Amino acid sequence: MRRDGAVAWKDYTPYEWRTVSTFVRLGWRGRAQQAIDFFMRDRRPAAWNQWAEVVGRDARESRFVGDMPHGWVASDFIRSALDLFAYERESDRSLVIAAGIPDAWLDGEGVTIANLKTPYGPLGYSLRREGDALHLRIDPGTRVPPGGFVFPWSGSGIARVNGKTVRAENGELHITSLPADLTVAAR
Repeated sequence: MRRDGAVAWKDYTPYEWRTVSTFVRLGWRGRAQQAIDFFMRDRRPAAWNQWAEVVGRDARESRFVGDMPHGWVASDFIRSALDLFAYERESDRSLVIAAGIPDAWLDGEGVTIANLKTPYGPLGYSLRREGDALHLRIDPGTRVPPGGFVFPWSGSGIARVNGKTVRAENGELHITSLPADLTVAAR
């Protein structure tokens, strides 16, 4: 693969940022993070926090780079970054929560989201790890989507929403009312 240096490559277009959203939506959190790491290394120049329309392997080579900053690449980056935290799954009209958040972000204070715009209103939640347990709190204020909220969970352990034991279905925990406190305690 180009990312690993196993395949020779000369250049690419960072429109490929959209693959991060694809990986998140397919449940491939690790692969999404690998893609993010690859793309972040290719900001040119790095201190500008942007991508050219075309990125070459050799940053010092004189070459066509297209527009800088490139708005379409930026929009693919923003959409992909937002999908890490939440996205609407159209097939069942649910909001999928935290499907792309890297595991390492859950330590300490974890992740807190406030006023993330969704089709169901602003979304706020916090997610953190405490010992062997994950704690997700979804704040009131967002309309509950017709398909509810979905938290991807393929691990084992006991899950409780607002104190009531729930079972994962197809690697997902479903939340149908707010506010919601979800705790997943690993065995």
